[in-house]
Amino acid sequence: MRLGWCILRGLYSTRVGQPLFAMTDLFEAMRLSAEDSEVAHLFFSEGGKILLPLGKSTNAMTGQEMLERLLSSPHDDDGALANDLLGELGKTVPLESLRLLLTSANAETRAAGAFIATFQNQNISSMVGELAALLGDSNPRTRFDAVESILRCSTRNDGQHLAQALFALDDYHDGVRMGAVKFVRFAKDWQLKLARQHAALLRPQTPFSAIADISGQWRGDASGMIRAMLDHSEPVVRRYGLGLASRARLVVVDAFVEWAQASADPEISKLATDCIEHNQISHHAVWQSSLPAIA
Repeated sequence: MRLGWCILRGLYSTRVGQPLFAMTDLFEAMRLSAEDSEVAHLFFSEGGKILLPLGKSTNAMTGQEMLERLLSSPHDDDGALANDLLGELGKTVPLESLRLLLTSANAETRAAGAFIATFQNQNISSMVGELAALLGDSNPRTRFDAVESILRCSTRNDGQHLAQALFALDDYHDGVRMGAVKFVRFAKDWQLKLARQHAALLRPQTPFSAIADISGQWRGDASGMIRAMLDHSEPVVRRYGLGLASRARLVVVDAFVEWAQASADPEISKLATDCIEHNQISHHAVWQSSLPAIA
């Protein structure tokens, strides 16, 4: 029971069709019709978005038929089909089929592919190039999803593609810029370093080279770096600074503290209990990580 609770409290649930957090109409968290809004829950966790069906899908099509429908032009879909295909991808429909959606000549099909890609990880690392190409798509929602997907599926060989995702800090649409700030916030250290370095090389004498310069000047002084960026004259640099300001510095794995609480040493046990009950941790830390505790 305790383990189940630890897992659940790391997830945040919302009904499909009802976003967890305020977003513009353009960037609704899910794209299901009203009729389908009761068939699944969408969970947000550190690992990404997880779609959990509440009941059996009412879609009578096979996975291959769903794919063919999405690839048709136009397919006149409100988003429900993409959600249904998501459950079939990698099962009855080969994962490689996602590449067909990402490279389609149809804008709606590309949007569906970018959306589905946000639920993947490095299992589609070979498609990072196709996702990076979508950063120039005319649909802001597609660009938004492409930024998130690159964050999830990129590898250390994707420095230029990571830089392209970072360039979204300068997108004309505020929703896409928000996605780029989230990219800075949640990127792994190596992803952010590669993105920053390659962005400076690809766009010298721009705000992106300024980001690299400030990062080098204030290395080892996070507070000074963040302040320098937030006070910078260039909006792009300030947006990057915002992403840095909200990055986790320390993560407290609650399971480790619980081990100490169970110690036979009464002093250790009491201090661990106080730590839990009175939240005695660094004010920079994130409490109750959903990261697994490894002995």
